[in-house]
Amino acid sequence: MASSQFGIAILVLNQLDMTKQCVHYIRAYSSQHIPILIIDNGSSLEYKAELQALGDYYIRNEVNIGVIPAMNQAWQVLDTTYIMYLHNDLLILEPHFDVKINRVLEQVSFVGAAGFGGGHSMDCRGFRTSFTSNMINAEVHGTRMLQDYVPSVVLDGMCLIIRKELILEIGGIANQYPIHHYYDMDICLESIYRGYKVLTIGVYVHHVGSQTSSQSDYSAWLEQFGLTEMSLYGQNQIIFHQKWGHKQALSVDSQFNYYDANGPIAMKI
Repeated sequence: MASSQFGIAILVLNQLDMTKQCVHYIRAYSSQHIPILIIDNGSSLEYKAELQALGDYYIRNEVNIGVIPAMNQAWQVLDTTYIMYLHNDLLILEPHFDVKINRVLEQVSFVGAAGFGGGHSMDCRGFRTSFTSNMINAEVHGTRMLQDYVPSVVLDGMCLIIRKELILEIGGIANQYPIHHYYDMDICLESIYRGYKVLTIGVYVHHVGSQTSSQSDYSAWLEQFGLTEMSLYGQNQIIFHQKWGHKQALSVDSQFNYYDANGPIAMKI
């Protein structure tokens, strides 16, 4: 069996038990060994040894440097064609999920970004206007996927499988945005406007959600920058709109033909 096209990067701020569950399901349901990088983003020292033991690689930041800066540490360590950025509160429940992912990445040419939840249309003010997934509660958020994959224009950050070549081409992920939020939409548009496809893969998952943002120490950490979760979100939405708002809206059809307000978008062939 060929080695996996992707390695997995998991960012952690404490939450040892949640991270253990996340890694457990990866190991239980993958068909081969997938390299895992644990990025310990300022967790308490008491968790260091156990977090380090969960992965094949480990980076420790003595303080929380923010989600986006920590994401940009991963591609400097993992030497795989794609890097899966996986939230530590996302549990993969599909046996041999890696076989499906690797098959799709082989079958579809020039994939820039893939994920487990996404939409075929978006408003460039920073809103998804459609959403599909194979999450346990998919219907709560949109529609349930029945296909192995569907073309998309935007993905949810709970899982982003990003082509390393694309990251290198743009010089890192979402460098214009501070800390957190909108990196998922931004990398999708960077991908599309550089000619790479974006797609959603129908892997069965459970996303617990809001595990970091609900922590009191996270709120206290944001306060030192004069921010709340909502103000940070709003600030990055403004950055996103300034960068991409002139495109107005994006959509894609079932054949990976992408369009914005100005017409078709040229893709790699």
